[in-house]
Amino acid sequence: MKQYSKNILVALVCFLIVIVLNFLLPRLLPGNPIAYLTGFSEEDMTVAQQEFYENALHLKESGFVQFGFYLRSLLDGTLGYSYKKNAVVSALILERLGITLQITLPSVLLSTVLGLVWGLHNGYQKDSLSDRLSTSAMIVVNTIPTFLIGLVLIILFCFRVRWLPYTGLSSSHPGTGPAWLLDRLKHLFLPVLTLTIATTPSRYLLMRNTASRVADEKYILYAKERGLSDHTIKYHYLLKNIAQPFITMVGMSVSTCVGGSLIIENIFSINGMGKLLTDAVYTLDYPLMQGILFVTTLIMVISIVVTDFICIAIDPKVRLRHEK
Repeated sequence: MKQYSKNILVALVCFLIVIVLNFLLPRLLPGNPIAYLTGFSEEDMTVAQQEFYENALHLKESGFVQFGFYLRSLLDGTLGYSYKKNAVVSALILERLGITLQITLPSVLLSTVLGLVWGLHNGYQKDSLSDRLSTSAMIVVNTIPTFLIGLVLIILFCFRVRWLPYTGLSSSHPGTGPAWLLDRLKHLFLPVLTLTIATTPSRYLLMRNTASRVADEKYILYAKERGLSDHTIKYHYLLKNIAQPFITMVGMSVSTCVGGSLIIENIFSINGMGKLLTDAVYTLDYPLMQGILFVTTLIMVISIVVTDFICIAIDPKVRLRHEK
C-alpha cells in the first residue's frame, strides 16, 4: 500500500511542478515577458499593444496575483489564451485531442494485449524455440526509433504495394456511414500499427521476464503436479501474482504513447495534437505549448492514479491490509 501511495504522491508532485514551471518560466526568462506569453516579438508590437497585453496578462500586478489568475485559467478549463491563433487554448487542444486518441487508445490496447498474452506464454515456456525467437525479435524491435518504423511501413504498404493511404485521416469529406468508417480505418491502420509495434516490445519483455522468473515457484510446480491445464496455470495462478508491475508499466506509459503519437502524426500528416504542437513551436506560441504540456502531464497523472487503484483492487494482500 505504501508503494502505491508513493507513486500517486510522486505523480501529483510532478504535476504541481509542471504547473509552477509553466507559470514561472515565461516570467523569469530574460527579455520582455509579453513576448513569451503571447508569442509576439517586441519589434512587432506598438506601445499601445504592449499596454494592452500588460493589462490583459495582469503583468502590472504582483506575482501572487498573476499566479492566482493563472490558476483560475486552469480551474475554469481555458488553459490560457493563444494570441497567435486568437482562440482559447483548451478549445484548440480539445479539437485535436480526439484525433490523437484515435491513434493512442487502440495502440495502447493492442500492445497491452499482445505483450501480456505473448509474454506470458513465452515466459511460462521459457527457453523454447518460440521464446528464443520472439524475445530476440522484441529486443531488436525495441531499439528501432518510432519514426523509422513508420517510414518503413509507408514504403512497404503505401509505395510498394499501394494498399493503404499515407496521409490524413480521410479521403473524402467528414460524414457517417460504412463507407466513411472504412475509409477512416484505412487511414488509421498504419499509424496505429506503427505505435503498436513501437510499444509492444517493452510490454512483452517485462511480462516474459517476470513470468519466466515466477514459473519455477513452488505453487506453479504444485499446480502442474495436480494436472491443471497450462491455460489455467498461466491465467489463474501465474498472471494473478505478476499482474501488478505490468499494469503499473502500462499506466505509466500512456503519456509516452501520447508523445509517440505526436511524432507519428507528423509522419502521416495527421492534423492532431502533434501538428498543433509543431505549429506552436514554429510560431513561438508559448501559451499553446504550455497548454499541451499541461494536458500531457495531466493524462500521465490520471493514468498513474487509475493504475495504482487497479493494482490495489486486484491485489488481495494489499486490499486486506487496507481494510484492516
